[in-house]
Amino acid sequence: MDFSQICELPAIGPTREKTGKIMKGFPLFINLYSMWIDSISDFQDISFDAIKKMNEKTALMGGEISPEKYKEIYNIWIETYSDIFKEFLRSGHFARDNGKFMSGLIDVQKYNREMLEENILKPMNMPTSTDIDELNRELYSLKKTMRELTRKIDELSTE
Repeated sequence: MDFSQICELPAIGPTREKTGKIMKGFPLFINLYSMWIDSISDFQDISFDAIKKMNEKTALMGGEISPEKYKEIYNIWIETYSDIFKEFLRSGHFARDNGKFMSGLIDVQKYNREMLEENILKPMNMPTSTDIDELNRELYSLKKTMRELTRKIDELSTE
């Protein structure tokens, strides 16, 4: 199913503005989900490569199974998987995909914060992050003014 068509449906009715804002979130969530699936697919491909190399290395280990052989197989397994995953995690492909995923995650978090503020905090008359930022700026300004006035009072009292 093509989800992009869902995102393009026009909002109608008395709640069209709110519906329109909610519909803007669908592409963000679909994009994040798509990037997550791509990441899982990459790790699955890497895991299959590791299994193939593991099988190649252990195929020649015929004979009787002993505790020493199990230990050798275990060491080969650790070495093979570590090497393959280290190489993948250091690749530009992984860094690029991880950057895209984090960017998408930040976009979704920002959207969720906006929806939370608009649909829950504002109707309940609770302070939003914008309100808190405003208060912090005002508090900073008041403290700065207070320090300046205190300094001027000290200067005048010493004269």
